[in-house]
Amino acid sequence: MNPMSRRRVARRRLVAEWAARANRLAGGDAAAVHAAYPAVYPVVASGPAGESPARRLPFELLDAPAMALVGPLPSNGNGDGSMNKHGVEPEAAVEAAPVEPPPAVEIQAAEASPEEHLYQAARHAAEERDTLRAVQLYRHLLTRDPANLRARNNLALVLDDQGEHDEALEHLDRCRRQEPQNLEVLINRSAVLGALGRYAEAEHDLQAVLSREPTNAEALFNLGVVTSRRGRWREGVAYLHRAIEIDGSRAAAHFYLGEALNHVDDLPGALQAYQRSVELKPGNPKALYGMGIVLDRMNRPEDAAPLYRRSRELQGK
Repeated sequence: MNPMSRRRVARRRLVAEWAARANRLAGGDAAAVHAAYPAVYPVVASGPAGESPARRLPFELLDAPAMALVGPLPSNGNGDGSMNKHGVEPEAAVEAAPVEPPPAVEIQAAEASPEEHLYQAARHAAEERDTLRAVQLYRHLLTRDPANLRARNNLALVLDDQGEHDEALEHLDRCRRQEPQNLEVLINRSAVLGALGRYAEAEHDLQAVLSREPTNAEALFNLGVVTSRRGRWREGVAYLHRAIEIDGSRAAAHFYLGEALNHVDDLPGALQAYQRSVELKPGNPKALYGMGIVLDRMNRPEDAAPLYRRSRELQGK
């Protein structure tokens, strides 16, 4: 197992231990505060480099997404703590090989507060798709620590993922009042506003991000979708192209670029964008359907037909 995999395994072990202790704390077990961690668990860093990214798909989900939660948010909003470009890390197989702790350590397990245990337990529940438990733990933590920006932001994302957009927005509004210049909060708020169809407000938040960080791929991507949804397809193309130049690994960005290019009648470009989306995320029914539409418009119905059929199959129709 390489060092990165060992660190992932170690982190999941430690988070599971945090979750167990937080469950005891939430149940009123005061002794859990001073309980010792098993010695076999190494201390694992939990800073931005080890956290999951900000929200990915803003308004229209291509498929069931991995939970997109954030870790410690930069208090000054200058982007120094911007998160990585990967989704929630898949669970690695646990092996008996000794685990080497990473060089950076932000939270010593034995010294972590009860609130930190609750936070880690809530993140663990969200990553495991136990959303009801995640919401319960985040709410419990916020009763103890109402100013916890990480917890409130992540609770908003879990609620939004469950379709509770209005309550999610209330929490993100509170985060914004607490730290008006926090870029991650503004990006997440724009996504929820988009889900509510409030595109003008979403665009305002994203422009605020880009005025301070013009190469923020997340903001460029979301703004490409926002402007497209407002019928400004050429602007959407420009923003999405720029987002892809910075980070070309997102299937969603290529999908939305294909949609925008189709609307401005760049059919070869749209087909290429949809094809790239399918390469990055095989078997996506919407991208396959989009390819079929473009091929039909290019007078290639014999090529479009199997794509429509495969898209229906993937959607169970």
